Amino acid sequence: MKELIVLSSEYVEVGVCPHLGAGIVSMRYRLNGRWVDVMRPASNDTVKKGNAGVVSSFIMIPYSNRIENAVLKYRGNTYTLRKNAPDGHAIHGEVRTRPWRTLYQDPGHIDMEFNSRDFQDISWPFPFYARVEYKVSGRELSVRLMLKNTGDHVMPGGMGIHPFFMKKLTPEDDAVILKVPAKGVYPGDTPIPTGRWVDMPEELDFSREKELGSLHIDNCYRVFHAPSVIKWPGSRVTLTLDADDIFKHTIIFSPGNSADFFAIEPVTNCNNGFNMDDRGIEDTGTIHLKPGEAIEGNISIRMEHSEV
Repeated sequence: MKELIVLSSEYVEVGVCPHLGAGIVSMRYRLNGRWVDVMRPASNDTVKKGNAGVVSSFIMIPYSNRIENAVLKYRGNTYTLRKNAPDGHAIHGEVRTRPWRTLYQDPGHIDMEFNSRDFQDISWPFPFYARVEYKVSGRELSVRLMLKNTGDHVMPGGMGIHPFFMKKLTPEDDAVILKVPAKGVYPGDTPIPTGRWVDMPEELDFSREKELGSLHIDNCYRVFHAPSVIKWPGSRVTLTLDADDIFKHTIIFSPGNSADFFAIEPVTNCNNGFNMDDRGIEDTGTIHLKPGEAIEGNISIRMEHSEV
């Protein structure tokens, strides 16, 4: 695998591939003396082919999720972006398939940077600079994201991560429990919202601990500033995902029974948030970055295991 970096502590091991969007390609936890996959592992072959969609977790910058029909409308201008999703939208930003440059590395820490001016085929009308730091210590992985406007005009900005978690850590698991601090969900029958967030229907309400189940979910939630929690009762393992308040949204993606993974994604903006903001819809998480202005945010993933 090209330039695979492994960060490790006694309890957590994380594989990172700078040349594939600075993405995480594995996360394992030492449970009762054996390593188990916490995130969906990526195979060597798929990573070599540059398929960012099969990594364990990828970075979304300078926006999260989709921009409808790959058309960005902002401050009186219309920008046509590259359609890179089967549904005809622009999706997940511009950095997840491209190489990042390593600035610093030690056994438990890596710091990488990305400059959009280094790529002639960037499908974004505003130049930007990004950094990511991964740190592994004890039972925790921490992620720090930064996005900076390096152009001469105000630009809409957003960021987040897209980790895929395993439904089962061990054969003892027959259920996974979620709790996401949601106060509302965006309406619509597709990943493009039809309006501002609304109250959650019962089947999509994970504000209290509930089994993920077999329901197909691909929804964006407006969240409180509080951790999300994943529990595997059979393995007696709890994962706590804590994100800074700048990450005002969380996306839950679960293919139902058709896959052995699901995603909990802390992000700043909602799906198609920049276009919604331009239409006057409030509270989309759109951040307007002035020239030279930057945003930063921390995300932590902590593992715990109960003996009883």
